[in-house]
Amino acid sequence: MSNSALILEGGGMRGAYTAGVLDYLMEKGVSFDSIYGVSAGALTGANFKAGQIGRGLRTFASYLHDERYAGPQHLIKTGDWFNIDFSYNQIPNELDPADYSAFDSSSVNFYSVVSNVETGKAEYIKITDLRKQMDRLRASATLPLLSNIVEYESKKYLDGGSCDSIPLKKSMEDGHSKNLVVLTQHRGFTKKPSANRYACRVMYKKYPNFVKAMDNRHHMYNRQLKLVYEMEKKGKAFVIQPANKVEVSRLEKNPARLVELYHQGKLDAARCYKQLIEYLDR
Repeated sequence: MSNSALILEGGGMRGAYTAGVLDYLMEKGVSFDSIYGVSAGALTGANFKAGQIGRGLRTFASYLHDERYAGPQHLIKTGDWFNIDFSYNQIPNELDPADYSAFDSSSVNFYSVVSNVETGKAEYIKITDLRKQMDRLRASATLPLLSNIVEYESKKYLDGGSCDSIPLKKSMEDGHSKNLVVLTQHRGFTKKPSANRYACRVMYKKYPNFVKAMDNRHHMYNRQLKLVYEMEKKGKAFVIQPANKVEVSRLEKNPARLVELYHQGKLDAARCYKQLIEYLDR
């Protein structure tokens, strides 16, 4: 689709919803010029660029009760809730292989949205070689307080959603006039101040710019939602999101809930598919 972009917010395990939306679009052969993925949105977006239908749901739901995958034991031992070697080496290289060749050969521009903890600003890292640049993808999904800071090219990064949860503005600045925004919270959702911001002040006291960003994250997110809906009215954005409150936590452990949320995403995409194609074809 000419001059189009796919904007994917995060949300931890709520990314199963995004996986459902994207699988439906892959089944229909829908494509975009660029993808901007945030946190879990970056992970599902990589599957979309590679054309791997079903992999998003599998990687979200298949390993929830596998002790190798995630849990407090890994956090205590390594500082990361998610086992880095298992999540970003064993799964994509052995257990459920990522199609690196398809990703790399695709003409779609792919941007992993990350938060620079020293500047407190978002950065948009273009990934062209997924195998070699897996750490750039991982950086976008590195949850504050539950993960070690990812260092790349002398910079320090954490979860992209900390500084830019919904990068629609960036996409428009890059010249995309048609933007599909996939959100993982219901319409009408308003983000409230996080209780974790106090822990962030202690954990990241060496990074005052990042602490400030985390303190103001709810304001940033709500402003971005307002922009999304304003652009939707103006025809510069098309939004797919859950109709009702999502009863899935960021660290959800019930695979049945993830499967249900995935199918909700597929159903929502199917319901608005005709309108989406009309929007993209304008």
